[in-house]
Amino acid sequence: MQTKYFLIASFITFTIIGCANTISSSKKTQPLVIDPVCAYLSDMGCINIAVDENTPKSTYEGVAYYFCSTECKMDFDKNPSKYLKHVTLPPKETVDPICHMKIDEMKRFVTCLYRGRVYYFCSDHCRTKYMENPDQYSQKE
Repeated sequence: MQTKYFLIASFITFTIIGCANTISSSKKTQPLVIDPVCAYLSDMGCINIAVDENTPKSTYEGVAYYFCSTECKMDFDKNPSKYLKHVTLPPKETVDPICHMKIDEMKRFVTCLYRGRVYYFCSDHCRTKYMENPDQYSQKE
C-alpha cells in the first residue's frame, strides 16, 4: 500500500527548482509539488513544479497529482501505479504543518517542496491551504 504514495526523497537533494522554461522568477518562492512521471524518469529539470490553475492535474485514489505537461499527465493516467512504485516514507515524528497530524503513522500523505524543504501533509486539503500562504505555516516551526 505504501508504494502507491509518491515521494522520492533522494531526488530532492539533486533537483533544481522546477522546469527552467515553466517557472517565472515571480514563482520561484512559490511552493512546488513533485511531478511523479518526471521523477520516475529522473527528469531532474521538471520534477518540482509550481502549481497554478493551468497546471495539469489527475486524481488517483483520492490524491491529487500535478504534472509539468499534458504529456506527463496522459502517461500517468494510463498507468498511475507504475509511477508511484518508488516511495520513501517521511522521517519519523513528521507532522502536518496545518492540522498537526503525525504523518509517519499514516499510510497516505502528499508533499510539497518550498524553499528547498519537503513538507508532508495528511491530505490535498492541508497541502492546498499551505500553498495559499506557505510563509505563515513555515514560520511556526
